Amino acid sequence: PGTSLSVDESIYNQTFNLPEGGTFVVVASGIVSGSGYSPLQPFTLLATAGQEAAATAGNTDVLVLHGATDAPTVDVYESAVLGATAVDDASYGDFAGYLELPTSDYVLQVRTADNAAIVATYAAPLATLGLNDAALTVLASGFLAPGDNSNGPAFGLWAALASGGALVELPLLPNPTARVQVVHNSADAAASTVDVWLDDALLIDDFAFRTASPFVDAPATIEFTVGIAPANSTSASESL
Repeated sequence: PGTSLSVDESIYNQTFNLPEGGTFVVVASGIVSGSGYSPLQPFTLLATAGQEAAATAGNTDVLVLHGATDAPTVDVYESAVLGATAVDDASYGDFAGYLELPTSDYVLQVRTADNAAIVATYAAPLATLGLNDAALTVLASGFLAPGDNSNGPAFGLWAALASGGALVELPLLPNPTARVQVVHNSADAAASTVDVWLDDALLIDDFAFRTASPFVDAPATIEFTVGIAPANSTSASESL
C-alpha cells in the first residue's frame, strides 16, 4: 500500500531473475481486491523483453499489451497507413511483440476477434508527438464496463514512453461510418411491407414498397449484415 513502511507490508510478491545486460518491461496488472470486480483477474506483474529505442533509425517501435481485465479477445486494425491487422487475437495479459513502424500518425481500431464490430477507434499520432527513433509500450487499460468494476476508470489506450513519467492517453476518435439510403423497390406482393435489420438491430420498421429511407449511418471498413424480414418481425433471425 502507498502508506507502507517496509517490504513486510507487501500485498503481492513475485520473484524475478533477470539476465545480465537484458532490457525488460514489467507491468502491474489485474485486481487486488477480493470482490467488486468482474471478472476477478488476480493481480500480477507481467514481464517481457523491452527496448529503450527503435531498432531501426526513422522508426517507432511499439509494444502492445492487452491489460484490460474485462475486455474480450480483440484485434487491432490500423486503418490510416497500413490498412491491415497490426495485432491479432490478443487476450488479457498478452503482449504483442514490438511492431517496427515508420514514424507516422496512425489510426487504431480495436475490433472484436471475428472482425464483426469496432469496439473503439483511437489516434496514435507518433509523428505529431515527435516519437521518431523511440520505443514505447501501448496498454489497453481500464474497464469496458466500469459499473461492474467498482466504477473504476473507463477503457482506453495509453502509451508508456521509455523516458518514464505519466502515461500518454491516445485520443478517442469516432468509429468510421458511411451514409446509406435504402429504397424498397421489390414489387412482390409478399414483400409489400418488410422490416430491415442491420446485424441484430432493427434499422427500418414496416418498410413499404416504393418508399425510401433517409440517409443513415452504417458501419464502415468492416463487414455487416443487412436482413430483410416480414413486417412485425421480432429478430434478425426471421430474415427472408
